[in-house]
Amino acid sequence: MGGNSRLWALVGISCVTVAGAWSQALPAQPPQKFSEVAHQAEQAFQENRLDDAAKLYREAVRLRPQWPEGWGYLAAAEFGRERYSAAAEAYRKTTVLTPKNGPSWMYLGFCEYELRDYRSAFEHLMKSRQLGGVDDPDQIAKVRYEVAMLWDTAGQFEMGAKELTYFAQAGEQIPAVIEATGLNVLRMPVFAYEVPPAKHDLVMKAGEAGWKMNEQHIEDARKLYADLLAAYPKEPNLHYAYGLTLAASDQEAAVAELEEELEINPKHVPAMVEATLLCLEMGQLEKSEKLARRAMAIEPKNYAPHNLLGRVLVQTGHPDTGIAELETAVHLAPKIAATHFNLAQAYQKTGKSAAATREFAAFKKLTPAQEGQDAGAQANP
Repeated sequence: MGGNSRLWALVGISCVTVAGAWSQALPAQPPQKFSEVAHQAEQAFQENRLDDAAKLYREAVRLRPQWPEGWGYLAAAEFGRERYSAAAEAYRKTTVLTPKNGPSWMYLGFCEYELRDYRSAFEHLMKSRQLGGVDDPDQIAKVRYEVAMLWDTAGQFEMGAKELTYFAQAGEQIPAVIEATGLNVLRMPVFAYEVPPAKHDLVMKAGEAGWKMNEQHIEDARKLYADLLAAYPKEPNLHYAYGLTLAASDQEAAVAELEEELEINPKHVPAMVEATLLCLEMGQLEKSEKLARRAMAIEPKNYAPHNLLGRVLVQTGHPDTGIAELETAVHLAPKIAATHFNLAQAYQKTGKSAAATREFAAFKKLTPAQEGQDAGAQANP
C-alpha cells in the first residue's frame, strides 16, 4: 500500500462512520473559518503535505471538537510523520467519538506498540479484531505480527505460534516474520530489538525451521531441526521444538527429544505435557501418569496436567479420582473445549448421562475462534 491510498487507510474511520458524523454535525453550523480550514487541511493531506495537514486539522478540530473525520485525518497525518504520541492522542479521540469503529482501535494499538505501551496495544488490537471492519491485507498482517510478539513477550508462546502460522499459510516469508518465528520456537520472551547479536543467527535458523513446520513441510523442518541440534545440542527449547515436529510421525522419537529437553530444563512443563499426551496415546499409562503428576506439582493451576491425568486415571480403572481431575481442568480452563469433551466422555463411561449431556453441550458451544478470544481475555499480556 502506498501513496494516497496508504494515507486514506491511516485515517481509521469507515465511510459509513464519516457520513454519520457529518450528518450529526449539521444542526450546529460552524463558522466560515472552519470550512476554509477544513478544505485547506483536506487539500494538504491529499497532496501528502503531512506537516501542513497536521497543523490545519489540529486547528479544524479546535474549531469543531466533535468532528470524528477531522480527528481521524489529524491522527493519520501524525502517524505518517511517525509522531506516535500525538497520533495516539488523536486516534484515542476517534475511539471516543466512534467507539464501534475497528480501524480506529487498530491504529491506536499500532501507535501504542511503537510507544512500547504494550499492555494497551494488546488490549486495543484485540478490540479492533472483535469490532471488525479491517480488510486490508497489510493491516491484518501487521496486527497478526504485533499480537504474536505481545503473546510471546508475555510468555504465551502457544498463542503467539497461532498468530505466526497465518504468515506461512499466506506465503508471506519476510525476515521480520522469520525472526519472530525463531523467537517463538526458542521461547524467548523478547522483542526483536532485544535479541543479543550473538543469538541472531540462531534465532533466524530456528525461524526457518519453524516456518517449514508452519507450512507443514515436515521433512524439511525435521532436517533443519536436526542440523540445528547438531550445532546447538544444549540450546534450551530446541529439543522441545524438534519433539513437536516429530510428534505426528514418530511418537517414540518425539518423546526421546522431549526427555532431552527435560535433561536441560527439568521444569519445562510444556515438554512434560506433550510427553504425557504422547505416552497416553501410545498406551504407556504409568509413564504418562508420572509425567502428568510431575507437571502438576510445578504448575498446579495449569489445566493441561489435570486434564491428562484425569484421562489416564479413568483408563486405569480409577474413574472417581479421574473425574475429579477432569472437573478441576474444566474449572481452571472453562473456555477450552477439550476439557469439556474429556469430562463428558468420563461421565458417559460411568453412567452419568445428565452430566455428560451438559458437558457435551458446553463443548459444542466453543468454536476455535471463541477459544482464542477467551484465552486472550484470560491471559492478557
